[in-house]
Amino acid sequence: MTVIQTEKRSTRWIRRLVIVVVLAIAAALAWRWFRNTYKINRETDVTVTIIGFSERYTPEEIREHVLKHWYDEYSILVKFIYRYREVETLPFLEKISIEVGEGNKIKITAYEKPPIACLYDMGFYLYFNRDGEIVSSRKSNVEELPVVTGLEYTNLSLYQKFETQDDKLFDIILGIVFQLQKYELKIDEIRFAKDEAVTLIMDGNEYRLGVRQAYDVQIAMIPDVALSLSQRNARMNRVAHYDINMEHVFDSDDEFYAKELGAEPTPTPPESGDASK
Repeated sequence: MTVIQTEKRSTRWIRRLVIVVVLAIAAALAWRWFRNTYKINRETDVTVTIIGFSERYTPEEIREHVLKHWYDEYSILVKFIYRYREVETLPFLEKISIEVGEGNKIKITAYEKPPIACLYDMGFYLYFNRDGEIVSSRKSNVEELPVVTGLEYTNLSLYQKFETQDDKLFDIILGIVFQLQKYELKIDEIRFAKDEAVTLIMDGNEYRLGVRQAYDVQIAMIPDVALSLSQRNARMNRVAHYDINMEHVFDSDDEFYAKELGAEPTPTPPESGDASK
């Protein structure tokens, strides 16, 4: 009786061992098939596109940043995981997207924070984003963005936030730029005077906005003023550039306090009390 029970136990252990071996072989074959089917080659199967100036990061740096987990080695896992999870971004980048196409091809697209304006210093146009970080320098204004002039800087370094002697000026610049974008105004220059009075230059006309914390009302009026100036020139069959005082709300008959640039100012008649002088 004891011998029969021992034989039965031995048979059960042999069957279990066979099952384990078979499962191990099947798992090994499945893993091998999985690797051969879905494992990617970082050099040939991954492309990186940078939307922007493409200066802060190289495609290789972005690729290594994105594909840094063990599961990023397999296209099917990348496709599944990043369907429900965003790719961690980097400083100076707006976002990073990842797509898996046919043949295990992976496409990574990095979107840089777009520049909103530029500074002009030492013969270079220094582009900055909405965080005030200088992202690029050019010898010409290739992006045709507003140029901020007239400021004094305490820090003006590439890939750092520019700093002025008055910290509040950046918020003022940001507010002006956002208003210009809102009304789709193609401003050439945002000029600061020494007293921090703002003048906008557009199509050769100077729009004097004065000194204030926000310029929403003045900028909102510029499209109508620009149209009126254009119609005025059309009626007179000429092209003129104007200096327009926009510090105040306009009256119906003041013609925007506009005077033609370069024109001699009209003499102010003396008051009666000064006639004898």
